[in-house]
Amino acid sequence: MKPQDKKTVAQIYGVGYTYLESWIEHIAFVRNICAHYGRLYNVNLAKTPKLYKQYFEKGISSVRVYATLLCLKHLVPNDRHWTEFVDKIKLLFEKYSHVNKKLMGFPDDWENVLKS
Repeated sequence: MKPQDKKTVAQIYGVGYTYLESWIEHIAFVRNICAHYGRLYNVNLAKTPKLYKQYFEKGISSVRVYATLLCLKHLVPNDRHWTEFVDKIKLLFEKYSHVNKKLMGFPDDWENVLKS
């Protein structure tokens, strides 16, 4: 895609095109892991997204799967569907309480970050 076209698409989402480009590449990478029954738990992802400074200041890593959720957060509308998705993640963590969220890059306030 030509840089000007990338910029036009990125404007629709209200982000810089370098961010959008890295997010799309990262999401496609994670999608391929899932499609081939790969593991996301406790894995450093090779294709990392460019994250906003605010996330690095919170100690959020771009090499874990939580970064994928942050990318999606900025690409999909913050509506009831997104809220329900985040709530389902919370229910899974409650059901599988032995799972260490930190190994997937989730900060302590992960739910607030995804819903804000």
